[in-house]
Amino acid sequence: MRQTLQNYKILPYSNRYSSFYQEKESFYRSFINQYYLDFAHNQFTQERHDPYLSKTLIAPHDIQFGASPRKVIWKIGMPSFQVKDINDFKNHKILFYRTKLLRQKVLIQFHFINGFFYYSQLSFLTFTEKTHSILFNSIRTKYECPGSLEEQDRLYMTDICGNKLIIEKGVYLTACYITGDSYPRQLMEEQLREKHDLLSKADNYEIDRLSKIL
Repeated sequence: MRQTLQNYKILPYSNRYSSFYQEKESFYRSFINQYYLDFAHNQFTQERHDPYLSKTLIAPHDIQFGASPRKVIWKIGMPSFQVKDINDFKNHKILFYRTKLLRQKVLIQFHFINGFFYYSQLSFLTFTEKTHSILFNSIRTKYECPGSLEEQDRLYMTDICGNKLIIEKGVYLTACYITGDSYPRQLMEEQLREKHDLLSKADNYEIDRLSKIL
């Protein structure tokens, strides 16, 4: 018995926790890896033709865009996972929530830049045609879509503030919410300019270095 206890103590608590955290992080890595500065900025600049105009303000979980991470946590609870300063994106934070809706596994994301809530995504990791129909009809009811609006694999709508909601059926069934406020886009464009300047300086340095070697 003594030998068994000694063997158990070989693995410190901190290492066991670290291993658990790494396994947990790997689940979210596929969602984090795609989120670069260029990708995020592209979400704002893409224009879509003939969006449906909702009379109801678009607000996931009835949380207004611009809210702080603390306010979101106060409203929903502690996240399952969180990460900040993602890839080449500065002052950026994501709160992840794992839950179940309609008996399906769901991942919910809340994105912040400089503490400003600007993007959310609800993803059904598993879903059926029935799930898609219920989601579509729930969105149609909440945002007062006309009854004539037929169910489709991709639905794009906006409100009077320019906030966007995009429902799309692909690998996952997703509902994406994007703020119409210009503040996040301006911050991203500042970071893009800084990134471009740094890359230009690096290129010039390499060209100058090459000319000295030749």
